[in-house]
Amino acid sequence: MAVIPSALPASGVAEEVVADRFPVDTSAVRAGDSALEVDSNRFARMRGIDLLGRDAPMLRWQRERAEHGVWPYFRSFRTSLRPHAVAVTEDGRITEGLNFGCQDYLSLSTHPRVHEAAGKALRDFGPIAAGALGLNGGNPLGTELAEGLATMLGFEHGLLFPTGWAAGYGTIQSMISKYDHVVLDKLAHNSLRHGAAAGTRNVSYFEHLDNDSLRAKLREIRGGDAKNAILVVTEGIFSMDSDAADLRELIGICREFDAVVMVDVAHDFGATGPDGLGQLGAQGVLGEVDLVVGAFSKSFATTGGFLVTRSASVFEHVRLYGGPQTFSSALTPVQLAVALEALRIIRSAEGERRRVSVRRMAERIREGLAGRGLYCMGNVVCPVIPVLIGSTPTARLAWRLVGEHGLITNLAEPPAVASNQARFRLQAMADHTTEDAGRVVDILDTAIRSAQEAIAGRDV
Repeated sequence: MAVIPSALPASGVAEEVVADRFPVDTSAVRAGDSALEVDSNRFARMRGIDLLGRDAPMLRWQRERAEHGVWPYFRSFRTSLRPHAVAVTEDGRITEGLNFGCQDYLSLSTHPRVHEAAGKALRDFGPIAAGALGLNGGNPLGTELAEGLATMLGFEHGLLFPTGWAAGYGTIQSMISKYDHVVLDKLAHNSLRHGAAAGTRNVSYFEHLDNDSLRAKLREIRGGDAKNAILVVTEGIFSMDSDAADLRELIGICREFDAVVMVDVAHDFGATGPDGLGQLGAQGVLGEVDLVVGAFSKSFATTGGFLVTRSASVFEHVRLYGGPQTFSSALTPVQLAVALEALRIIRSAEGERRRVSVRRMAERIREGLAGRGLYCMGNVVCPVIPVLIGSTPTARLAWRLVGEHGLITNLAEPPAVASNQARFRLQAMADHTTEDAGRVVDILDTAIRSAQEAIAGRDV
């Protein structure tokens, strides 16, 4: 029998009630193929002469999903990003309760020092950079931030980007010529894929975390091209699966074939690993990777991204020829101040306490869900906890149920993940409590079982 929280009263503390199952709106179950089963990939590349009207089938599908409460996108928070928050869908469905749906791993977005730094930057420099980095968009806060990131990661040069997506895309796009090769992990982030495609047609993939597959791919490339560069791209932690590569072995393989190694540390840097150094620190390969890109949107309480490198020429080339760097306005003074103050906290004893807290939270949730027979994916413990459901219809219905019963979290469904690999992606925060961990386990367990039984009844 599951214990679940009701909607939060004014005190912000959930009252506990007991439920074996959550009631299921049968209209959502009867919605059938379109709302519960069809994925967005069907509508991604529509054809026809009517460019403005040919997406009508997609619109009908989206509206049907929203009507039945199984449209999980474009929801917004109406409160600060605290462990208990309020989120609202576009059509006004409110979820008030546990917040496991935002990327504020260290809970720094509500930290008083971060707020104070943001206010001071606004007073001192104003709200906007008013130019690209190369055209008067720079700021002394940005210089300090870039240098601090490079120093922490053991590099000489740091470069800032308007977003984390821009950092991955812009670095690869600018460095790679049409004759070069980019080899990516099969599950590499969208920004990395697009950056590779913008730079060269010689783009290939190796099986996820499979270093033997990487070696075979590099051997094949070098067998036909001994003159041009190869860039191998992986991530510190892959957030959809909460797993990590054997980086030391990967680096060794790349050295065999004169390939350069780039690691995207968006999800692990700052929030995990010794001194916040993520998998680079945990696996003892700090300083052995050639290029590192990352994002501020997970652990640094703001948006933006970065590249660090030991090559002065790479640094200069990317900042001159990287599209997002050259043709986008620079990070605002407020963003820079927030990220800089977050970096100071991350490198302090308080940062270590916050990393320990979020790790313990993730461990409690994993243990609790495993005790209920639910499977948490991954080979590393980090703030992201993917809870595998499998069936897309079940996952969509369960997402509606958790929202109705006080849990804000995200649904990952095809094509973002493989068919029959739908999952919840919980995102733990340092300020979550032991009680929060127990409640999220209860809600998920009850919602998933209720959805499974409703879908099974539909299929009888």
